[in-house]
Amino acid sequence: MASAISDSDLVLTARSGGIGADGAADAIIHRHHEAIYGFLYKLTGRREDAEDLTQETFLLALRKLHTFKAGCQLRPWLFTIARRQAITQWRKSKPTSELLDSDHPSTQADHPHDSVALWDLAKQKLKRDEFMALWLHYQEDFSVKEVAKVLRKTTPHLKVI
Repeated sequence: MASAISDSDLVLTARSGGIGADGAADAIIHRHHEAIYGFLYKLTGRREDAEDLTQETFLLALRKLHTFKAGCQLRPWLFTIARRQAITQWRKSKPTSELLDSDHPSTQADHPHDSVALWDLAKQKLKRDEFMALWLHYQEDFSVKEVAKVLRKTTPHLKVI
């Protein structure tokens, strides 16, 4: 069963370039795609942007897999890459206003106090790092230490955010 193989083993196999390397890379993408896409979708609010950034995230991650440190967790590393890709896109585009797709969950919210509306409000009102910290901790179940690593902050600094 593919899920029994650890991320560390998949990384080692993918890095080897030998037999099974492509399958290991595919397994890494398959295992983490939904979480990365969801994170990027929440940050961008646009399906197309989230899809593009997700693809760019995994392409960059696979190209830079040789820099991944043994003993570290893969998931926070991937979220760090995704975050950096989103920031790079924001810097390039500098949108004047945020436009949401018609299939964005917030356009389908029935009640103003449901969780989607709350997350959208948080995204509007909080600074980018504050929102990312909350999203990673409460929606992606990252520990405070993992969130700090993704956001490149110290754990005490993150607790202050």
